[in-house]
Amino acid sequence: MVARRSLISIATVGLAAALAGGAQARDEGRALAATIGEAIESCVDTSAIRFERNDRHVLLDPADAGAVSAALARRYPMVERDGLAPQSIVLWRKPGAGWLYVGLLVNPAKPGQTCFTATFVAGRFDLTAALVEKYFGIGTASE
Repeated sequence: MVARRSLISIATVGLAAALAGGAQARDEGRALAATIGEAIESCVDTSAIRFERNDRHVLLDPADAGAVSAALARRYPMVERDGLAPQSIVLWRKPGAGWLYVGLLVNPAKPGQTCFTATFVAGRFDLTAALVEKYFGIGTASE
């Protein structure tokens, strides 16, 4: 778990730096990493995603997040058009729902915190099985 949290922190800082550049990006990256824990608030309403202790979830590394973000934009152009393109992405196996992508932003209403823009059914994207295997091991993609 500690190794996963370290990986999450490193991946988030790298992604934010690539997206925004400079010191501001490093600060936003730290905010994303620091606030991904047991719950993530919605950017648009009062709901929240709550991760249970045994839920499988991981913050994707910058390259993988970029690939997923591009796939999301192709399938759902309104996400990018409406300014909700994720700065980072969590891959999560929600109990009873299967694998989901969770789009994250630094919360514009609460600087220093993260919020989610939307969730997307991961099974609709060809790259999902490979990402599940990469982050969680062989055989978990069919869960």
